[in-house]
Amino acid sequence: MNTLDTLHRRLGVLADLVARHPELPAPNVEICSVFTEQITMAFHESPGAFRQWLTALGVALRTVEGGAGATSAWLTALHEVDGVTLKLTSYTRLDAVAETGGEG
Repeated sequence: MNTLDTLHRRLGVLADLVARHPELPAPNVEICSVFTEQITMAFHESPGAFRQWLTALGVALRTVEGGAGATSAWLTALHEVDGVTLKLTSYTRLDAVAETGGEG
């Protein structure tokens, strides 16, 4: 069974990211009891924010994977910080991409 102590390292990584990069846009953050070595960060309709995070963390664009469904597209990158995997995912409605030309 997970306890609050299993959150300690992930919360520390998150706090450190906030301290080092207070200017970054805030994503939706999930710290799950199932994936105990991972922090999930989601960016909805904000591909520019996703790119800012990739740049700040030094994530190589060649490591980003993506896909598309009938109405939305997504990009996902994994990046390790102090033994914790950050899973960053950008979700964009396809009609939003057409309207904005991919900027957001």
